[in-house]
Amino acid sequence: MIEKNNNLYFSTQFMIGIVLLFSVFIISYLISSNSYSDAAIWIAACGLGFTLQKSRFCFASSFRDLFLFGSGQNMKGVLIAIAIASIGFTGILSWILPNPIPGEFPSSAHVLPVGISTIIAGSIFGIGMVTAGGCVSGTIYRIAEGYVASMITMVGIFIGTIILILSWDFWWDKLISNEPKIFLPSTYSLGYGFSLAITLFLLLVIYLIITFIETKSGINEFIISKKTPVGSKGFYQRINQSFSDFFIKSWSVKAGGISSGFIAIIYFLFHSPPGVTGEIMKQSISLSDFFNITDGPMKGISSLSGCLGASIGSGIISHTFVSTIGVFFGALVSALLSHEFKIRTPNDAKRYFQSLGGGILMGFSASLGIGCTIGAFFSAVSSLSLSGWVFGLSLCIGSFVGTKIIKAIG
Repeated sequence: MIEKNNNLYFSTQFMIGIVLLFSVFIISYLISSNSYSDAAIWIAACGLGFTLQKSRFCFASSFRDLFLFGSGQNMKGVLIAIAIASIGFTGILSWILPNPIPGEFPSSAHVLPVGISTIIAGSIFGIGMVTAGGCVSGTIYRIAEGYVASMITMVGIFIGTIILILSWDFWWDKLISNEPKIFLPSTYSLGYGFSLAITLFLLLVIYLIITFIETKSGINEFIISKKTPVGSKGFYQRINQSFSDFFIKSWSVKAGGISSGFIAIIYFLFHSPPGVTGEIMKQSISLSDFFNITDGPMKGISSLSGCLGASIGSGIISHTFVSTIGVFFGALVSALLSHEFKIRTPNDAKRYFQSLGGGILMGFSASLGIGCTIGAFFSAVSSLSLSGWVFGLSLCIGSFVGTKIIKAIG
């Protein structure tokens, strides 16, 4: 094992990965000259990207595997991440807004409009992410691994986002502007404690349901035990093993969930809950303006939080930039250190069409839902927003339909 790791340490990919790992902190230092919070978010985003790649933490696979194989291991990781983030977010929320009155909520939290638009967005996103083979964050870290199909998916995401921008005023006038933002602690005077208790209870119930589904389908969680080497390890061997376990070897999905939950708390401490589609929306708006295909600023966007609201920030290096590019950068570091970067092309040409079509659906619905699986689901539930639960349920419905589609097309 030591000899194998030593060979890996001298590979070109590993060396580049080490250089990029140190550059994470150098770039953070440069960003700090403009904004200390963005500098901190850059490191957190890189950490999130590193975690996603190491643990293969993906919302699309968590729903897909449950419906296709009856496996809930990935979904359990998601639930763990939400539970940890919810506990941390509750502390931050109660600090920002100690005694919320009915209808009041912290503007920095992902408390989003909830209604028909949420159901439509979540359902379409669920179909899109299963068809494409990954959600937006999953697409980003797979691009960092060299997947060409994921690059096509990202093109589709931009196309879908621009389509939504062109039709935004319709959705705003007919639905979104009339939909309430329901923050549980200020609803019926539930308060933070009871709202958190409800959230954790529902997460536990879902965890038990998933375990039951796995039991019925015969799915077991296999843990490969490591053989204990004969004799005691020396100092170098111990350091080498620790380094390898963290930077080179894959993590379990549950470890990824734990890490993602704590990283989300760091995000919120320095700015707002995590999301990865803000920069995509921002650049899509710029493209729409450049080609003069829009009628002006999107209605009501300044009144929204989440990824969509964050996209109105100015400047190249912004909160959305570090949040999105940081995830890619961290995933790239992880892939290189593990020697997992490789240009991969689909064997079947129809995979390109699946990737593009799924991407278009995700781009459109993520903008309509004011966030993707991270911003509108993970961060919204953790922000004690009812919209997160509705979006999550809609994701479930859409993912079920998506699995039927991929089964039909093969």
